[in-house]
Amino acid sequence: MSATELKGPRGAIPADAIDVSLVKVWYQAGRGIADVRGRMLVPELLLKDDRLVRVDTQEQRNYLRSTRPDGTTELLPCSEKDSAVLEGVRPLDAETLQPVDLPADSMQQYWITVRVPEAAAPGEYAGEVKFALDSGARSLPLRVTVHPFELLPSRLIYSIYYRAILAEDGQPTITSEAKSEAQYRAEVADLRAHGVLYPTNYQAWREPFLERALQIREEVGLPGGPFFTLGQGTGTTTDPGQLAALQENVRKWVALCEGYGYDTVYFYGIDEATGEQLAGQRAAWQAVQDAGGRTFVACYKKTFEAMGALLNCAVLAGPPDPDEGAKWHSVGSQVFCYANPQVGCEEPETYRRNFGLVLWQAGFDGAMDYAYQHGFNHVWNDFDDATYRDHNFTYPTVNGVVGTVQWEGFREAVDDVRYVTTLEDAIARAPETKADVAQQAQAWLDALDPLGDLDEARGRMVEWIGRLR
Repeated sequence: MSATELKGPRGAIPADAIDVSLVKVWYQAGRGIADVRGRMLVPELLLKDDRLVRVDTQEQRNYLRSTRPDGTTELLPCSEKDSAVLEGVRPLDAETLQPVDLPADSMQQYWITVRVPEAAAPGEYAGEVKFALDSGARSLPLRVTVHPFELLPSRLIYSIYYRAILAEDGQPTITSEAKSEAQYRAEVADLRAHGVLYPTNYQAWREPFLERALQIREEVGLPGGPFFTLGQGTGTTTDPGQLAALQENVRKWVALCEGYGYDTVYFYGIDEATGEQLAGQRAAWQAVQDAGGRTFVACYKKTFEAMGALLNCAVLAGPPDPDEGAKWHSVGSQVFCYANPQVGCEEPETYRRNFGLVLWQAGFDGAMDYAYQHGFNHVWNDFDDATYRDHNFTYPTVNGVVGTVQWEGFREAVDDVRYVTTLEDAIARAPETKADVAQQAQAWLDALDPLGDLDEARGRMVEWIGRLR
């Protein structure tokens, strides 16, 4: 399967700007993140080579291909209760789409991503997707509309818990943590391509790894601005000497990050703390703020009543509550959303809706779901933990990442908010001659139902932007 160039009114979108992946159906442990009750066939992985994962439907088992440095391969089971056999596994996907053996009377889904060149003229572009079959060639039409406006960056801040750190030996690991520089670069580039411009940092202050991580982020094109680090926690100390040491660390982080374009550095509190453990952080959070840093943490309702303005960014669990958001805004703090749901459910529309228009309408400031990757035991095995399924938007390979349909749904959430942002800007900038149109567009936006048809909503936004511009 391949795509031709897309010809438009004043030029073309080249074929190499059209990325095609195969949607792999394989076994997962359940639907929700704590659902480990059985085995379900689900479409999830976006592969170039179907043979990277083999699925045995009779035995209900998955097998992952491991490629040795000499190029030889072996298939290893990756759906057992014990992942010992996966120690040292080296998954390696192909760079381009490979042929697939498709049984008779079966279907295969493909995922097409068109990366429109910045210089592409507005208009309709048309080409074909071609299929080479044993019985002969087939094709389907592929059409793309390039709008006559540029999407603005999202006014919501899109972050995510990104657990990666640079491996001290420089070698790749197939985990959600230690990464080679090639892996780290590929993942940060993937985050940027999906609109997540402010991923958290787990790298601790350790030379030269922290600065190298910052360099890679800068080289890939992350924009600076806020920097959310779990590499330096706030702790719960009230000891004056320890608070002074904390403040010195905060100043070091702020100074280093400023050199890479980060104007605000947020430091992490005690994760999901409540009661006395939550209140016990007051002195530490005040010390962080006094030293020029800010605070953020995953938390629940009632955190505002306990901590107020000492928490600069509340990452609240569950569906976004506008009333809860208003509390944080009243003291100049930001409010983000996570766990609506956690990462790991193979439901692209759920992530698109909940972290897109639902979040925007609730008046929240951003998203920070958990996590880009978190393997509970082995990251490629959904069955080796008794409590949780793996929390994966992507899966690590030796030199990059394998994406998923739910990760593409999250990208659509970001894009939906970019369309909203662009429409809001068009309303605000509308000339006096279009005041009536701007008023109508605002009324439509105020009445927008984020639980409705998302594609229809985006289409209407395009119409309003066109009328206003």
